Amino acid sequence: MRLVSLLLMCALAASPVAAQEKESPARSSGHGRGAMFWTGLALGVAGVTTSVLATTVYRVEDKSTGNAPAGTYQGCIAQRSDPIYATNVCDGLKAKNQALLWGGVAAGALGAVLMIGSARTHAEITPGFVRVVHTVRF
Repeated sequence: MRLVSLLLMCALAASPVAAQEKESPARSSGHGRGAMFWTGLALGVAGVTTSVLATTVYRVEDKSTGNAPAGTYQGCIAQRSDPIYATNVCDGLKAKNQALLWGGVAAGALGAVLMIGSARTHAEITPGFVRVVHTVRF
């Protein structure tokens, strides 16, 4: 057990050293990381679009939305057979598509991470707060 703990400690201590990037003169001009920025931007836009579509157009009929009891949407549809309730508009009772929504949120977050990672920006997590630092070179 001590050997495993020692190896784990060495691996964790060595990872920041291995992760440091050696900056060459060609990299200091800002070229070379632009592809990650544009990929992140495209992924972020796609994620936000997917999330919006999940809450508007691609709603699901098997659940009810918000604080409505389960089966409210199905009950509204069933009432349409009665002539009094034939004009019921039930689309507002459909629930958002949870899988599509959280998939879009994850894609948007990944896009943000790619954009931050490509633009000489990094996040520092310390007890109590998160700091985002951007480096500007002249």
